[in-house]
Amino acid sequence: MTLPELLAPAGDYDILVTAVNAGADAVYISGERFGARAFAKNFTLEEIEKSVEYAHLNGVKIHVTVNTLINNFEVVDVVQYLFKLYKLGVDAVIVQDVGIIELIKTLIPGLEVHASTQMTLSDYDCILWAVENGISRIVFPREISVDKIREISEKLKSSNLNMELEVFGHGALCYCFSGNCYISSYNSGRSGNRGACAQPCRKQYKLKYKNYNVGNGFLLSTHDLAVYKGLDKIEEAGVFSLKLEGRMKSADYVGTIVNAYRHIIDGDEGDYEKDLHLVFNREFTDGYILNQSPGQVLGRESSGHEGVYIGKIIEKKGEQIKISKENKDFSINLDIGDGIGFKYKDKIKGIYIDNIKEQTDDYIILNTTRNVREGDKVLLSYSKSTHDKLKKFHNETIKQHIPLSLDIYWNEDLSLNVTGRFQIEEKGINNKNIIERFNFNYISETKFEKALNRPISKEDIEKQMLKTGDSSFYIKEMNIHGMPENTFIPIGKLNKIRRRLLEKATNLLLDYYKPSKKEVRATNKKVNQFIKEYKTYSDIDLRKEKLNLSIFVDSLELLEMTRKLPIHKYYFDPSFSFNSPEEYFEKIKDLLKEAYSIVGNSNNPNNKSKSNEDERLVLVLSSFISDEEIEKLSKIIDELKEEGISIPIMYDTPGIGKSFNTDIYGNHNLNIWNSYNVKNLSESGFKSLILSSELSHKEIKELVSKYQYIKGDKETDLNIIIQGNLEVMSSKDDFSNLNDGKDFIINSADDYAILEDKKRKKFKYKVVFDYNKHSHFINKDCLCLIEEVELIKDTGVDSVIIDTRFSSAKYSSTIISLYLQALKEDNTYDLSLLKDQIRNITLSRLNQGNFINGRLHEKDC
Repeated sequence: MTLPELLAPAGDYDILVTAVNAGADAVYISGERFGARAFAKNFTLEEIEKSVEYAHLNGVKIHVTVNTLINNFEVVDVVQYLFKLYKLGVDAVIVQDVGIIELIKTLIPGLEVHASTQMTLSDYDCILWAVENGISRIVFPREISVDKIREISEKLKSSNLNMELEVFGHGALCYCFSGNCYISSYNSGRSGNRGACAQPCRKQYKLKYKNYNVGNGFLLSTHDLAVYKGLDKIEEAGVFSLKLEGRMKSADYVGTIVNAYRHIIDGDEGDYEKDLHLVFNREFTDGYILNQSPGQVLGRESSGHEGVYIGKIIEKKGEQIKISKENKDFSINLDIGDGIGFKYKDKIKGIYIDNIKEQTDDYIILNTTRNVREGDKVLLSYSKSTHDKLKKFHNETIKQHIPLSLDIYWNEDLSLNVTGRFQIEEKGINNKNIIERFNFNYISETKFEKALNRPISKEDIEKQMLKTGDSSFYIKEMNIHGMPENTFIPIGKLNKIRRRLLEKATNLLLDYYKPSKKEVRATNKKVNQFIKEYKTYSDIDLRKEKLNLSIFVDSLELLEMTRKLPIHKYYFDPSFSFNSPEEYFEKIKDLLKEAYSIVGNSNNPNNKSKSNEDERLVLVLSSFISDEEIEKLSKIIDELKEEGISIPIMYDTPGIGKSFNTDIYGNHNLNIWNSYNVKNLSESGFKSLILSSELSHKEIKELVSKYQYIKGDKETDLNIIIQGNLEVMSSKDDFSNLNDGKDFIINSADDYAILEDKKRKKFKYKVVFDYNKHSHFINKDCLCLIEEVELIKDTGVDSVIIDTRFSSAKYSSTIISLYLQALKEDNTYDLSLLKDQIRNITLSRLNQGNFINGRLHEKDC
């Protein structure tokens, strides 16, 4: 197997050392800021520098996560931080925020960028967008299949485009589509997009349908991913890097999984699969990548580690128990110091073994004071021998892995003149490796002397020069030319020459990974100019007395009821109105025609010119759709245009504009947090963008203000959602294989279920399914900013949006009417009374989201 890169996690320097020593080709880490694990120990800049040097000396790369979203108050800090990483010679940064990508592309183009899995780049046009934006690697979302990866890889190859493809291969799985989870942010103030996820998916829930319980337990908890059985398929698909999850995990965990995958990839024999089962896991799944179904990926019975199944207690006599050995997959022999657990129902009680009375291939007898019973399951949760084997990875060790060739000459003054040669080979895409050759010359300060007694021999010199010690080099070839006769040098001084020689080679090696002084000066100049200019961007008064009102809508009935109202845009989302892709594509064209006949510009009473240049009806595409679906929809949009019906589309990935010959609108899952995000997407063809609902009014105002200085000729409408039960999460889960093994099936497209937090019952979510049977979670609490209208006008946004989806047309039309009153330029209404009217007709608790107080886990937002 020739999978080019095994990428390991590390939460601190000691774990990084373990990962490197255990066989990782690269390690990903995070600094103290801007990483998506806010509660990990993480690395100081000094520790990053130390890590880069240790890794590079061992032929290992360092990727630094800069994968949180940033607001405009943090732009200068993140640019300065990125520049420091660039100077240190980190091999890549992993980025989610399109704004950060824009800043790197403009200011630090020499810094390699990997697109984080949180960007959810899975269609081919997104990959092309990534190429254009200087991104060298895509980290695919965990929901993508190996077949889809192969298809993308072949397209890239046929187009002669270089893009490294990375997938997660082992560890914890997010329940939702990466980067599209707001459940932690909206309900606990801890944003997953800021590295502070409270892991609500690991809690216990009830699933209710028409007031009946249809599911209980850890309904959103996934098994842990483990693809060791499918590595050949992953490699054949064109994957460059296999990523192991675990920056919050221990050195033992990281050492075990890296060591295991290293040996499995290299084809070595051993109990490496068993080792994977022994460290923390929630039972394993092959994952969506290897085409498992949601019911196979989800582990709804438990969210914790149990261990490797041994067997059952088959006999109990006082404190003595007899345990059968029933595991058919692994041969298990227990040792003193191993940890085992006894499982009865859902409870597990653990012990460390301090005695073994008897052990055969079929059973083991030992004593325990635990309250156990015959029939209890027994699990191996800790292996002392596996733990002990890992100790060899804990100490810093430089591997001698680079062959060094030496030609040794003597100058007239008897100083040594040494020419050195070595090369390093970096793995490249499609097995096209990159070879970098180094040549250097070293002249010793120390000189040989005429021998008074025994002269030094050629063999003496070779013996000392071969001792490369704790360096990255070993002597592959050494040629000694014209050695003068009857000369001598003390062994200590010869060793000093060898050390100076190796230091020169080592410095060349380390400098290779760093930008040159000329590149640093040029980049530093650009960065300083940018920061100086950015600090001159003073706040602009952008108050808008007149705000446009748009709505998300999912029914023709509401279109009809509101067609004569001054609605700016109808974001029409029929994704939940059909039971299957076949039904959707069979009926969507006629449905769009009907919707257009109601609210298209030719029927817009507020459009006197009847112009088609700024259509009111916009088609909202469902999340995470395939290239095939995009192609079909593009064809339908083109056919409608030929019939005189122009319909823009709204989607949530950055490259979608390449697929459609129509105006493009950006949905909220694009996670717009800063003005450089807007700039990039505007230049990528987006006519309108919805700013993230995670932002506070201060952050929104700063974004809009700073955008005025950089937007150029492009005009992009900026919107915020001000009313509605917001979508907090979307997932590939179809709620198959619930606790009793049965599937939860909804036959009516407009039906739904209710998910309720078992302990914190106020947290409830409406669960609806799109035509692909992907689940979408709608917050039971309702965002309501009608009282904040004046504050919203101060932010400078162009439009506000009411999300009426999944609500009755009658209720929604009333809400719209109340907001139209509040938004009047000459409004004299008491906004608090308008909010009272909303409170009186809604079944949800009203809240202000993050708009007023920001995210609770952050001091200033």
